[in-house]
Amino acid sequence: MKIAVFVGGIAYEAQSRLMEGIRKYADEENINIFVFTCNGDMYRQSEYGIGEFQILFLPDLTQYDGIIFARDTIQNEQFAAEITRKIIDSGTPVISIESHIPEMPTFHVDNREAMRGIVSHLIEVHGVQDICYLSGPEQNLESVERLEGAMDAIKEHGLTLGEDRIHYGDFWIDGGRMLAERLMESGEKLPDALICANDDMALGAYLEFCSRGVQVGKDILITGFDHTSDASNLTPKITTVEKPQSQIGYEACKALAEGRQTASRKFEVKYHYRGSCGCQEHKIRNLSEVQLKNVSNKLAVVNMAEINKNMVSDLNDCDNMQDFYKCLKEYIAQLDFAFVYLCLCEDSVAGDTIEYDYRIKEDYSEKIYIPVAYENGSFTEYPYFECKELLPKECMEKIANRMCIVAPVHFRKNCLGYLVMCGSELPYNSTQFQVWLMNISNALESMRKQGELKRLVKKLKDVWMLDSLTQIYNRAGFFHFADKLLKECKQHNTPIGMLFVDINKLKRVNDGYGHEEGDFYIKTVADYMKKLRNEDQLLMRYGGDEFVVLGPYTKGDEFAGLTENLNLRLEECRRQNEKPYEMSVSIGFQSVSMTQDFQLGQLMKQADQEMYSMKKTRG
Repeated sequence: MKIAVFVGGIAYEAQSRLMEGIRKYADEENINIFVFTCNGDMYRQSEYGIGEFQILFLPDLTQYDGIIFARDTIQNEQFAAEITRKIIDSGTPVISIESHIPEMPTFHVDNREAMRGIVSHLIEVHGVQDICYLSGPEQNLESVERLEGAMDAIKEHGLTLGEDRIHYGDFWIDGGRMLAERLMESGEKLPDALICANDDMALGAYLEFCSRGVQVGKDILITGFDHTSDASNLTPKITTVEKPQSQIGYEACKALAEGRQTASRKFEVKYHYRGSCGCQEHKIRNLSEVQLKNVSNKLAVVNMAEINKNMVSDLNDCDNMQDFYKCLKEYIAQLDFAFVYLCLCEDSVAGDTIEYDYRIKEDYSEKIYIPVAYENGSFTEYPYFECKELLPKECMEKIANRMCIVAPVHFRKNCLGYLVMCGSELPYNSTQFQVWLMNISNALESMRKQGELKRLVKKLKDVWMLDSLTQIYNRAGFFHFADKLLKECKQHNTPIGMLFVDINKLKRVNDGYGHEEGDFYIKTVADYMKKLRNEDQLLMRYGGDEFVVLGPYTKGDEFAGLTENLNLRLEECRRQNEKPYEMSVSIGFQSVSMTQDFQLGQLMKQADQEMYSMKKTRG
C-alpha cells in the first residue's frame, strides 16, 4: 500500500508529532509513505516560496491508495486551494488534518472549544479582566477558530475584547516578542493576561517581558497553544493546550490502510495549567534533565550548522557538474540516511556539451534523471524515467514499506528537481536540515550560472574570432592563435609553412547567379579545407574569396592533402550538385625557417604572390 502525505514544515513540533503517528502505524503494517513537504511558509509571497510549494503538485495521485492532507500547514492560500482541488479531483481516498473541507473527512481537535476552555480558566480561576489576544495569520483556519473560542469565553463571562486588544502575528517567536515590546513601550498599564494562539508567540512575549524585568505569572499572565517542548523548559512553564497529533496521524493512516468508509473524527485536547498563568506547578522538571536536553540539542544544532558551513564552501568550489556530484556524495554520506535520490529535471543544468534552456520553469519536466543515488552505503545513478513515476521501478522496490521525504530542489521559482530521502530522523527534528537542502539548490543554481557564463563567453569569443559564414577563424582569431603556434615552432626549430588560397571566378558567380550561390561556393571551399587540413594547422578566411593555412612544415607533406585534393573535391561537388559554374581555387605555398628576423606578414606576402602566379598560369 502507498499513501501520500501533504504537509508543510515537518521539522516543527506539531507536524513532527503528526509524522510520528503516521510512521508508527506504517512501520507496524509495512506501508509505503511518501511525505511531500516544503518550507514556504516564511516566504509564501516570494519567488522562493513559489518554488517550495511546487513540490505539492509533483505526484500523480492516481498512483496512491490514500492521502493525508494537512492543509493548514501550507501557508499560501492560492497553493493550498489548488492542491485541495487536485486532491479532490483525483478521486483517491483522503483524510484532512484539522482543516474542515466538505469533500473530505476531517480528523481534528476543536480549536474553538480548546481556546474557550483556557480563556475561561484564566477568568474563573485567576480573575482576569483585561485581556490582550495575539492571533496567528488572519486567513489561517486555526487562527480564526482559536480567536473565536477566546471571544466566546470572554463574552460568556460578561467581558469584552476590543479591537485594540486583538493583534495578529505569524505563529513565529518574533510576533510575540514585538507585541510585548509595544505593550511595554506604550506607557500604559499592562493587561492582566496575554493569550497567544500558539506556544512560539507566547515564548517570544515571555522572553521579552523577562528581559525587561516583568515577572511572568505575577505581573502578567501568558498562555500558549500546541504544547511544544520549549514551553516546558522555562521556569515558570508556559500554560498551553496539547493536541494529540501523534494519535491523529496514527488513526488517519490506519483508517486509509483499512480502506473503510471514514467519517470525520474529533480528538480531545489536554490542558496544561502552569506557572505562566498563575497556577502552581506540582511537577517541577529535574534541572539536570533540562540542562542535558538543552546541551544535547545545542550540540546537534552546532554539528549540523558546521556541516552546512563546510558544505557551502565545498560546493561553491566546484567548477563542473562532475565535481558537484562528487562533493555532494561526500555530504550525503555524512548523514544517516539509508536512501537518497537526487532527481533532476531534464536539462535542469548545463552539461559539457548540452546547451541549457535558461527559461524559468515553474513545474517539473516530463523526464527526470538521477545523477546521484545513495542506497545503503553505495552510490549509483539512474537514467531518464517518467516524472509521474516519482522514482524508477527498481528504486521503488528498494524503498518499499518505508517512509520517504520528498522535498523540492529549486532556485526561487525555477524548478530544478526534487530529493527523495528515507531512513533518517534528521528531517523531522532539525530545522537546519532545510538549510542543507537550500545548499544543494543554491549550488545547482551556481553551476547553472557558471554554465550560462561559459556559454556566453564562448559565444562572444566565437563572434570575435570566427567568420560568421564559414565558422573558421577570421583575422582576429587567426592572429590570436598564430602567436602560440609560431612560438612553438621557434622553440622546436621547426620550419613554418603557409598556403594562400584564392577562389577562382567568385565575382562571376555572384554577378551571374546571385550571392546565395556565391555563399555556397565560399562555404564549400571552407568545409573541404577544414576536412583536408591537419589538426595542428590554423585556417583563416582572410578576405571575401581568400583563405590562409598556417602550420609546421617538417616532412614536406603537411600541406599535400590540401594542395593535391582540394580542387578534385570541388570539381566532384560541382558535378554532384550540377552547378553551372566552375568551382576551383588557386593556391600559393611558401615555407621558411624560424629565424630571428622571421615576419609572418612577409611569409603571407610571398605565399600570396605564389598564388597569383598560379592564377595567372591558369588564366
